[in-house]
Amino acid sequence: MTERFDPGSDRPRVGRALPILAVVLGLGIGAYFLFLRPPTQLTVPSAETPLPTPAPAAPTTTEALPATPPAGTTAAPTPTRIPAVPTLQATLPELADSDVEVREHLRALLGDGPLAAWFKQDSLLQRIAVLIAGLARGEFSLETLLLAPPAGGFQVDIRDGKTYVSPRNYARYNTMVGLVDGLDVTALAEFFQRYRPLLEAAYGELGQPPEQLDAALLGAIDLLLGTPELATPPALAQESVAYTYAEPALEGLSEAQKQLLRMGPEHARTLKVKLNALRTALLVSPPDPATNPAAEQHALPPD
Repeated sequence: MTERFDPGSDRPRVGRALPILAVVLGLGIGAYFLFLRPPTQLTVPSAETPLPTPAPAAPTTTEALPATPPAGTTAAPTPTRIPAVPTLQATLPELADSDVEVREHLRALLGDGPLAAWFKQDSLLQRIAVLIAGLARGEFSLETLLLAPPAGGFQVDIRDGKTYVSPRNYARYNTMVGLVDGLDVTALAEFFQRYRPLLEAAYGELGQPPEQLDAALLGAIDLLLGTPELATPPALAQESVAYTYAEPALEGLSEAQKQLLRMGPEHARTLKVKLNALRTALLVSPPDPATNPAAEQHALPPD
């Protein structure tokens, strides 16, 4: 799949529409991607529109580029299960009736900022399940979070007759990356723990095995953590009025990984630190509210 940079609209174009929305944990990892442009126009699921069944992911190859793990090391396999805290899931609503509680919980986590419009939609947990499934395949869309893109247009630099991504683009993401950096990963992990049974049910409605939700979420995080880190702005090849990455291994990355590259190396590192912290928070068994009342107060939204 080819990502194209249109200097007039700053909207990457792709040859075909992606079949599903993508980001992860809605307001968790999804919030981490507030600052990314959508790879294409996607259909946002509504209460009247059935959620799509995810298609298998196409494999990508990045061997030609340095990835996050140091050379000569072998990345640990992605875990497939997240430790559960059943008492956090006591007195859960039915999936079909969960929007009111979930909306208040999300508002308590993130306030009434840029994502307020997303909170007002229906079928929130079903949407989050769709987002997890999509990002696990490397797909991502800012539009699914109903957010405006960063101001300004995409810029390039010309040096010695070659075209490069301009570092001037990176400052456009400063405000949103700052928002990401301030997120409470422990609270986000507890949100996942609280609604895990309902998220698994929603994931099953997509035709996926419910017990594989954990693997999809952790796989999405590890996919992003494995995005190559570039020491210099990448070269571009011009195709008509659009741009593609000149390096085939970069052009072969998933859409989500390409979006991460576009924000610049410093912002990408900030995001990876936060993603790794979220991964750790998910895999470390959280306090059980049955023995730690303070944990319950932290995990659940106020009445």
